[in-house]
Amino acid sequence: MKKRSDGRYLKQITDKRTGKRLTFYGHTQKEVNQRILEYTQEKESGAPFSKIADEWWATAYDNIAIQTAKGYKRARVVAMEYFGQTRITLITPKEIKTYLAILRQKGYAQKTITNYRLVLNLIFEYAVVEGYLQYNPCASVKPPKNGVKKERTSATPDEEETIAKSSDLWIYPVIALYTGMRKGEILALQWQDIDFDRNLIHVTKSVGHAGNHPFIKTPKTDAGIRTVPLLTKLKIILEKVPDRIPEHYIISLDGTHPLAEHEYQRLYNHFRAVTGISCTAHQLRHSFATRAFEADVPVKSVQEILGHRQLSTTMDIYTDFRKKAMDDAAQKLNNALH
Repeated sequence: MKKRSDGRYLKQITDKRTGKRLTFYGHTQKEVNQRILEYTQEKESGAPFSKIADEWWATAYDNIAIQTAKGYKRARVVAMEYFGQTRITLITPKEIKTYLAILRQKGYAQKTITNYRLVLNLIFEYAVVEGYLQYNPCASVKPPKNGVKKERTSATPDEEETIAKSSDLWIYPVIALYTGMRKGEILALQWQDIDFDRNLIHVTKSVGHAGNHPFIKTPKTDAGIRTVPLLTKLKIILEKVPDRIPEHYIISLDGTHPLAEHEYQRLYNHFRAVTGISCTAHQLRHSFATRAFEADVPVKSVQEILGHRQLSTTMDIYTDFRKKAMDDAAQKLNNALH
């Protein structure tokens, strides 16, 4: 026990579980010893799950991308609502499996359940590293397989036709329909990214939003940096745009700044109100993929154009397309053979 120049006492101990050197402070020697005792008892009996989840979030937040942090934050809150003040040492793999099953019963999408399990695993990994646990009970638990799979749908043929004829109203939906690019990638497009001579679009960046504030970021994976074909119909539309200043953003209010989130939502909502379409921007990406498959473009090529890191993601869309094509064929045969 040492007394500091400011009058406070301090004592250092080594946590036998982690080997870490810890320092405890107090205004009296009794206060220091009390804090060491509380720390030791908490380590032995187990800290509340919510406390560990808060500690993990405080250390992890600054190292997580803004968009990822949004999903992680919600997953942490839901886990804290379920496990609450339960001592983390008492949480078993069976209890975690029950938690994930409840999420499934509540109708959470499979992807969401997988993400919530990932966050839970990160919290328990943190607990192991910090000496709260000897092993991670989440490591052996896999997400339930029967979560609700969110159905991916394209825009309707009528919506696609309406969008193709409405480029003078707003060009963003037309670019989405004819390129299959993601929202953030389109918002980050500058005129210098369009190669009119070689009929190519260079995708090298994306726009993210911290609240309403836009910022430029690089794609999450190498697959995101790619070249997309500039289709003739889109090329004709883009060439009609005056004053194509190379460094200006194509989708922008002033050319020099990408759209803020509220600006994008306002423009997209206005476009839907005027044209009468109801499809989302992401459905236009699915429309592009579907048209590519209808044109017999190889699945691997579609994967590269869309920037999917895993072929399985593209195959999911292809499977949906094949099922619809089969259903349409069956309907035609039923009509012909009645």
